[in-house]
Amino acid sequence: MEGSCNPARVVGQCKVSPPPGSVPTTSLPLTFFDIVFLFCGPVEFVYFYEFPHPLHHITQTILPKLRHSLSLTLQHFFPLASNLICPPPPSKPFLHYSETDRTSLLLTIAESSSNFNRLTSHRVNNVAQSHFLVPPLPPARVLEDGTRVVTPVALQLTVFPNSGICIGINFLHALTDGSSLHHFMKSWASVCLSQGVKALTSTPPSHNRGLIKDPCGLENKFLAAWRSWTPIPWELHMNPFHPSLTENVRTTFVLSRPKIDRLKQWVSSLFSAVHGSKPPHMSSFVVICALTWVCLVKAEEINDDEMQCYFNYSADSRNRLEYPLPSSYFGNCLSIRSTQVKKSVLVKENGLIMAVDAIGKNVKDLESGVLRGAKEWTSDWDEGTNSPPMHLTLLAGSPRLDFYNDIDFGWGRPKKSEVINVDFDFPKFIYLSNSREEEGGFEIVLALEKAKMKSFTSIFEQALKLPESHL
Repeated sequence: MEGSCNPARVVGQCKVSPPPGSVPTTSLPLTFFDIVFLFCGPVEFVYFYEFPHPLHHITQTILPKLRHSLSLTLQHFFPLASNLICPPPPSKPFLHYSETDRTSLLLTIAESSSNFNRLTSHRVNNVAQSHFLVPPLPPARVLEDGTRVVTPVALQLTVFPNSGICIGINFLHALTDGSSLHHFMKSWASVCLSQGVKALTSTPPSHNRGLIKDPCGLENKFLAAWRSWTPIPWELHMNPFHPSLTENVRTTFVLSRPKIDRLKQWVSSLFSAVHGSKPPHMSSFVVICALTWVCLVKAEEINDDEMQCYFNYSADSRNRLEYPLPSSYFGNCLSIRSTQVKKSVLVKENGLIMAVDAIGKNVKDLESGVLRGAKEWTSDWDEGTNSPPMHLTLLAGSPRLDFYNDIDFGWGRPKKSEVINVDFDFPKFIYLSNSREEEGGFEIVLALEKAKMKSFTSIFEQALKLPESHL
């Protein structure tokens, strides 16, 4: 296992803005979809690319192209170069871009001595090795009137000499969700690949916040809840990696399409035998989430059989609202979903079936409206922090977003992409994405203590063998 010392050396920094005169001074309000994520810390995402060239070649030939294409892309995705302004009540937080104020996106260039092939493998890796691939967000500036001026995004290009490149992005979730981030990365890569000849090949993002309707007054409710928290929630996690986590390890599990299909067939037949009916909603997403959740709870060896175990995920709502919203809408548009089952139920013989039933019903309930129960979203955050002992699992990522085939800067598709900060002891995170190896496959990323990872791997692999044993 490689050590936890910093294996990355910063060799430069530069500020990147949209081309001069391309974006007027603009302010964007946060919608209730954004405000609910003011309760969250930053999200750290990385994209690894094989590129066997020395540092000087990359800084002299690749970096200028990246900077130029980033600038061209930011004229369409200007919120990424904006500041998040949080004035004292009763004023509301908003995003503000001003060329006069020289708002920009900071790009850090670093060199790493880490083993590129190991970091991009599916082997067990120390979590500390990856956190140096994303830059920290700077602390907020506090003005005389108490207004906080926050830089919501930072980028880092890390060079592994003669091996590869990693693009790391650190951003506040209140700025954007995974779908909008994917849109930005796909657009940036497309502009870079064309060497700036094509200004933007994909559909331009929509920044029309007026499209979001709020008939239930969620904005004011969420703002009141956020203002009641001290200190401001994200400031607790501006540098989310904690030294106590240095002994945690991260592993990627890959499930092929045939294996997933066999698992679904087996679970469906088992569900019918137990309940006398079909599952409420059977999909690859439901069965993989249920299996991972159950195996994780078992690996944790929770002593309290009555403990409530929660599984939370977010569903993209752009095509699920009662009114039209373009798929290119930039910002957050997620429905926060939560389901719970007692630990004693999850770990028993038919625990997987009970998890499939609970998650399946929750997904099926999306048909009744994505904002159903939305008034309780901030209560769920508070409950997860201040409630009696509980086990909370949060899902990050989405297999619907193609992180491998859509983002080619000219060096081929990523060798690996993942969310880095999944290594909290509470809550537990699961990162789910499409597989690089084959269409229809899934990748699951977990970070646990070494002993618990060994236990989880054993339980998970045994569970995957069950469908074959019943053929």
